[in-house]
Amino acid sequence: MKVYKTLMVGCGGIAHEWLPVLRDREDCKLIGVVDLHPEAARQKLEQYGIECPVYADFDPAIGAEKPDVVVDLTFPDCHHDITITALRAGCDVFGEKPMSMNREDALHMLDVAKESGRTYNVMQNRRFLAGIRGMREAVRSGLLGDIWNTCCEIYVNADLSGFRNTLPYPMLQDQAIHSFDSARFILGTDAKTVYAHTCRTPGTVYNGCNAGACIYEMADGSVLTFNAVMDTNFYKTTWHSQWRVIGNRGTAMWNGFDEKATAAVFREDGSIEKIILEAEEGWKGITCHAGVIDEMFCDLAAGRESQSSAFYNYGSMAMEFSALESIQKDDKVQVR
Repeated sequence: MKVYKTLMVGCGGIAHEWLPVLRDREDCKLIGVVDLHPEAARQKLEQYGIECPVYADFDPAIGAEKPDVVVDLTFPDCHHDITITALRAGCDVFGEKPMSMNREDALHMLDVAKESGRTYNVMQNRRFLAGIRGMREAVRSGLLGDIWNTCCEIYVNADLSGFRNTLPYPMLQDQAIHSFDSARFILGTDAKTVYAHTCRTPGTVYNGCNAGACIYEMADGSVLTFNAVMDTNFYKTTWHSQWRVIGNRGTAMWNGFDEKATAAVFREDGSIEKIILEAEEGWKGITCHAGVIDEMFCDLAAGRESQSSAFYNYGSMAMEFSALESIQKDDKVQVR
């Protein structure tokens, strides 16, 4: 079994999702951590019983440690430079979402990944939730019939006064990527066009537009509607969103709170049957970050492309970038 020498860049809040998983994997050895605040990083490593060098700068770290894998947990506006440097140094990259803050950087990262021949994967942990996978299996199996409408809604309240509150469209530029990626995963198709509208609600803590809606035409002929309010105190959803997928034979729903989704479908006699939706046979059942990280390492060892591949993930980023383009043009645009 190959053991991948792994360098982690960025040791902020999201590191709590990665550190215990990396520590416990037999095929991974954490050989270093890079963070602008080395002492805080050392304290976090001590919390998880991990001993490894801590660096304040990435370039000296990658030069000294020569990792097989770079895990990029930096702020999104740093992802481009970290990823490009790591790929060109011959490293595989596992990065946090979103891939980048703009289309040009994302496409450049994909170009360099292709040129380098290295693996570049992006974290999308919502695919590894039983509710999302159950809805996906209901669509894939034909249980719901021909899908014509999907509704995804997220209503949350968080004082995101740091990086996220520097964004002009936090509703789209932060959390929406999870919902867009989940929609593509559930439906097994990509978006073709989008019309988006955003606004800044009265009294919001956000400086930018914290609410809005998107209407997507999907490649399978169905319509996806996405509604979001990132600053509300009432009837809040989880950060996973709440979902309704409608076909001509039934409807699947997941509220984001329950472990599993449910469906109501027509029986052959015309009566209605209610079903708890199970994930596909063979799913390991490892959820969230742990599930994605497991897949990333297993696929890397097997030499196969992961469903977390940045080349796949770009289809979700394109939904975000094109929605922002729609806002600027105040018109429906092609998703590209």
